[in-house]
Amino acid sequence: MAKSKKQSILDTALELFVRDGVDGTSIRAIAEGAETAEGNIYRHFKSKNDLARKLFLECANHFRTAFKEAAGQEKNPEEQIKAIIREIFEFAFDQKKEFAYVLIVHHREEIITKEILSKPLPKDIFIKILETGIDEGKFRSVDPNIAIAWIIGMVQRSFIFMQSGMISLSKEDLVDQTIDAALRTIKA
Repeated sequence: MAKSKKQSILDTALELFVRDGVDGTSIRAIAEGAETAEGNIYRHFKSKNDLARKLFLECANHFRTAFKEAAGQEKNPEEQIKAIIREIFEFAFDQKKEFAYVLIVHHREEIITKEILSKPLPKDIFIKILETGIDEGKFRSVDPNIAIAWIIGMVQRSFIFMQSGMISLSKEDLVDQTIDAALRTIKA
């Protein structure tokens, strides 16, 4: 089945936003890549920032669903954290562009609006698990947002270093060692 024009626009925008950044990508380039007229983009999206925002939400929802499914298979917070870290790596390896885009865009004020922040984001699942672990005395008392930043930073840099050849571990060893390091930063 052929892709819809809107999906073609989203796919092209994702490719270009990851490669050139949101600011470095023009509506014209998106239209050319999606093999459509610029006007067709404006039928689906109010502006480039609206397109970037909707694309972020699509990627973040995909990421959040994967987190939720991974964490839902485990009962205790430590195992849930392990499952989520594994899922982040899986997402990074299997959905490289979406992973890169979520990490690139989540800091941009003109894209990440109060409306987006009011929706469930992947970090919200993480925060709930960390808070439960802190309440149960399994994790040390730390701001969950800081703990998430530490863990995501570990995963992101490990992934980038592996992709660039700076780390010669197997994927499994990389994931296991990152999980071990992450847990050491949050355990009580």
